[in-house]
Amino acid sequence: MNMKFTLAILLFGGNLFAQTPADSVTIQGTATDFNGNPMNSCTVMWKSPSFRNVIQALTDSQGHYSARIPKGKYQSMAACQMDVYLHTAKTDVSDEDRKLEFWAWDFIADRDTTLNIRFHRMEVYGLRVFRVPGGMPTYQIYVRPMSLTRLQRIMKQDFDARNGENLSKIQLGTAQKDAKGIIMAPHADQLKATVWIDGEEVPVLMKQEIKEYFGSNEYGNAYLLTVDRPKRTTNLPYRIFKVELEDMEYGERGEGLYYMEKDSYIK
Repeated sequence: MNMKFTLAILLFGGNLFAQTPADSVTIQGTATDFNGNPMNSCTVMWKSPSFRNVIQALTDSQGHYSARIPKGKYQSMAACQMDVYLHTAKTDVSDEDRKLEFWAWDFIADRDTTLNIRFHRMEVYGLRVFRVPGGMPTYQIYVRPMSLTRLQRIMKQDFDARNGENLSKIQLGTAQKDAKGIIMAPHADQLKATVWIDGEEVPVLMKQEIKEYFGSNEYGNAYLLTVDRPKRTTNLPYRIFKVELEDMEYGERGEGLYYMEKDSYIK
């Protein structure tokens, strides 16, 4: 069969092809790097809260993908090229050719959507957006950037990256004064952050580098970005935040998305 994409079978929750049009939507687009080069054989995944793949699609030689997925809210959408991804790369892939992942968090599938994604050697991980009740009329964005060059250097020092480990039952103890810094992200003067809300670029008002503890004795560096509100409004019941990060020292770039449901109040 000559198809531009390949769909995987649902790993749980029923048969993909049993979904009726009213129960499902089509998500399609292209996956490229930041120079516009298509990502061939890129796996696009929608995940459950336990990080299990619910549905997968595979891009064609032009980077196109398409998937018919059940309506709903997904813990995340991710994409990577397995043959060059850091943890699954073939043995003959050089360090310079390895890549990381694209992530979209709290992905809402409520309508047919064209979503073009870009990724390369900077991972925009763990995006979360919130507003402080009674605080300034701004958005706070938490993100943990991961530079592949920096991560490779750490891994050569025998750091356990915990890829695939279930962390849900680990108890976090009190931080130790001599905790070790595992610095996977550039420091503030080396990190460029650009933010869009519903397609409108908004000013980044503040960029705070913070510690994220992996355990009581080690931590990494993450960021809290304070951004202004967009001037335009949309009729969507949620906002889509896009964050693009660049490591100014190594030229590594990445982007990620976060879907934030709008506040609903009883009147």
